[in-house]
Amino acid sequence: MVKLKEIKKKYQKLLVGERNIASAMSVITPEQIKHASSSENIYSLLKRTPSVNEYQQNIGPGTPVLTVRGVRMSQLAQTLDGIPMTSLLSGGEGAYLNNNIGSVVATGQIQGIHVYPGVAPPDRGGFATVGGTVNYITKQPTNKFYTDLFSKIGSFSTDVYGAQINSGIIPHTDGLKVLMRLSQTQTAGYIQNTPARYTDFLFSAVKPYDYGLSKVTATVIYNRGNGYLISAPLPTAQLNKYGIFYNVPLSEASTQEVNNYVTAILGDSTYINRHLVIGGKLYYRGRSSTFSAYTNPAYINASYPYQVNFNAPYFAYGPLGGPNNPNNYFSYNPEQVFGSYTAGEAAQLSDQSSETIGFAPKISIFLPYNDITIGGLIASENNKANQYIYGTLNMPKINGYNSYTGTQGFGGEGHREVYSGYIQDKINILDNRLHIEPGVTITGVSSNQFQPVNIYASPNNSYNLGNYDKEILPYLGLSYDVTHKVIAYASYGKGARFAPIADYILGPSGSSTVAPGPETVNAYEAGVRYVGKHLYLNFDGYLQNMHGMFSFYTNYLTGFSQYANVGEEQMKGLEFSGKYLITPDWSVFGSASYTKATYMNSFSANDTPFEGQYGYVFAGNPLPAVPNWLANLGVNYHRGGFHGEIYGSYTGSQPTTYDLPPTETNPLLADATVPNASNYLAGYFLVNLSASYKIPIHKDHLQSLTVSLNVDNLLDRHYYVHYYQSYKEYGFNAVGQPYDQAYPGEPRFIEVGLSGRFS
Repeated sequence: MVKLKEIKKKYQKLLVGERNIASAMSVITPEQIKHASSSENIYSLLKRTPSVNEYQQNIGPGTPVLTVRGVRMSQLAQTLDGIPMTSLLSGGEGAYLNNNIGSVVATGQIQGIHVYPGVAPPDRGGFATVGGTVNYITKQPTNKFYTDLFSKIGSFSTDVYGAQINSGIIPHTDGLKVLMRLSQTQTAGYIQNTPARYTDFLFSAVKPYDYGLSKVTATVIYNRGNGYLISAPLPTAQLNKYGIFYNVPLSEASTQEVNNYVTAILGDSTYINRHLVIGGKLYYRGRSSTFSAYTNPAYINASYPYQVNFNAPYFAYGPLGGPNNPNNYFSYNPEQVFGSYTAGEAAQLSDQSSETIGFAPKISIFLPYNDITIGGLIASENNKANQYIYGTLNMPKINGYNSYTGTQGFGGEGHREVYSGYIQDKINILDNRLHIEPGVTITGVSSNQFQPVNIYASPNNSYNLGNYDKEILPYLGLSYDVTHKVIAYASYGKGARFAPIADYILGPSGSSTVAPGPETVNAYEAGVRYVGKHLYLNFDGYLQNMHGMFSFYTNYLTGFSQYANVGEEQMKGLEFSGKYLITPDWSVFGSASYTKATYMNSFSANDTPFEGQYGYVFAGNPLPAVPNWLANLGVNYHRGGFHGEIYGSYTGSQPTTYDLPPTETNPLLADATVPNASNYLAGYFLVNLSASYKIPIHKDHLQSLTVSLNVDNLLDRHYYVHYYQSYKEYGFNAVGQPYDQAYPGEPRFIEVGLSGRFS
């Protein structure tokens, strides 16, 4: 039995061996997740860690704008229990107006988050990143049976209710235990006319064997989001006139998404002997999305001063169909059916779906002086998409009539296969004080896309696009135990993100494929951490040189885009985080970071972090929407059944963007969105409060009641999270005078909750 315990202790290094990691790392704990309000989501929790900026325009689960050390969300790897949760086809998450309502995993379905900025060791790196990895850890069943019923009521007509059932160890099953959770959230939204409803379901099972040293796990998640959002920030003139949270009525303009997310993971970890553990995870991920947008035709004209709906089809596509379609593919004639092109193209509807299957094997070898990990990923993703235009949202969906399939990923079928393998070693020498962590990842990606007959093809017929890319990504980390509590570390790693399949275009010959290669980063960091019984401190500095960033130029008159790898960016900065246990009841925690993110050359680029604006950047420009300073400071008190926490977060000022005039003679610069280093969005400081009290009951089957209170933005600060200046677009051209636009941040949100535990 003593030897068995020693083996278990050795095996636990897989789960908790982060003390000597040679890279910066942050952890969101189960307690922090448990006490978060319903207005938060899995991404807003990340703001508690250094160098993370995040905002969204609604309450609850959704895909927000997120940067880590200035790196965009679409350039980050995100994993769920080590499995990629991002699209293989786009190489990231958070694309503009794409699966923004709901999320793959919700706050109530996880028990921890690990954040690895920069380039993580290969066994934690995920797939396709040039700036960081975020790993979400799902809830697992525990040994004792219980049932939780919970409900919360909050500001903006927000309410949450649901149940969680934990089977405990089921008798006569040799340790099988199951957890199931179902919750429903609905809200009116803090911005007018942005109601949303979310459904989240989790099934998790664990079956141990080999005296508990091995186990089989199964996880199934189904999430659904249905809601309205703003396709672009509103004019500040309107916000000043009608209120900062104003939004046009849904009868005038609407943008709606209905998204479904299904994830299933079957895993096994088998203990062979004290030197060898083998395992693997087989997974399936499915998504479906219906996106619809409408603009009242009265607002689609050159004289109306503002853009009511950024996604209004008329200004984007112009006259289509009828006499303007000589090949008669797009036979719907908007003018004939609705009297004008404006009225006949006031609505659009897009259907998208994707399916991913994959297998991630892993072998862990424990030797006297080093631990070797060998793993990989074999995965395949397919997607389909169609887009339709009509005068109302109640439209027919007929290919060849009102379907609109182009070369920008709006139609056709995409397919990508990923073959990736890594080997990583952790060598422990000098009396286990020096830890050397070399590793390498080799990834090959095969991609192809079928484009059916569409209005932009030349000649006007179907075609296929495809290519193959490969990258070799080395990693080397060093950590040294200066004392028993002080660890110095340094690392170098290379990361790569493969081009979204939507960036593939047909070559000039009409048969070849033109596709950008991967964008890459060389990341360097060094730091020191103190790990004591009551005190944890970490300080690090980093330098990330990003090469071959995706660049493109779109000709709106033809609908064609050109893509290339020409961009150069650099991120560098300093980070600090710490926690101190003052007494068993009191603790204080905080973090601070400084980031300088700069474009190193001039190229056509997506300027804004949500990547909805096409523009141009100049060498030396700062990356817009990346604050130089971010900080957190909080106090936590826990005693008996009471928990209380108050913390403040500071988001520093950040560069904005503006549009160059359409009179620019250089076609790359006419109406281009460019960084505005002379106009910074003001910084803001927010204070959040949470408290809960667990009341023991022990009557019949009711064990306890827990009452909770959350107040986000306690001081009710009014502020903007995003700000820029642009022109109104009409008929492919910028018209009128430029005007300021902005997203407001969430005002004070108050929520009370009640939950009961039964056993």
